Amino acid sequence: MKKGIIFVVFLLLSAISYSQHVKFGVRGTAQRTNVSRIHRESEGRMAGSLGVLVQIPVGWWNDYQFFIQPEVSYSLQGEYDQGNTWGYRRDGIYFQDYINIPIFFRTYASEADSEFFVELGPQLSFLVYEKQREKETREYNVHPKKVDLSIGVGVGYSFLRRYEIFARYNYGMIDAYKGYYSQQRTSNLAVGLAYMFN
Repeated sequence: MKKGIIFVVFLLLSAISYSQHVKFGVRGTAQRTNVSRIHRESEGRMAGSLGVLVQIPVGWWNDYQFFIQPEVSYSLQGEYDQGNTWGYRRDGIYFQDYINIPIFFRTYASEADSEFFVELGPQLSFLVYEKQREKETREYNVHPKKVDLSIGVGVGYSFLRRYEIFARYNYGMIDAYKGYYSQQRTSNLAVGLAYMFN
């Protein structure tokens, strides 16, 4: 996790020296997360995330339409496992909190101050908290990996390049759990707001 954070900090510092049009901001989401094909009665978790971002213009011909956007956020993820097996009630609350570090390529439809945008990019996630780890290990004999990798795609609208609303979907590219017999991937559907400071 330290290496990932150091890389993002290095990228941000390099961006400051690269262009006067680098922008910093904060963002938050409401989201529904789950992990496919791991728990018997999978039910998504409704929660959220909060973080910071930077927009780095790319392309010598245009620094107001195409951007690289790294982010760092604290994200509440995981899912529920609630159901009955042979009359036994299961109330699994398998929550995992992550530090997420996505790096999106974002393009606005034009150079206008208020405009639609789309974004696409990878996300590296570092597990920092697990709820009911012992219960999950006892019932499924598995536990989540410390690192997850996903790909994200999003759309949104920017008001005056300061206030932004967006929707984003991330899907895991690697198995989320160690030693499980079937493929299991994280997913995250989010809607959010962002505010740019400059």
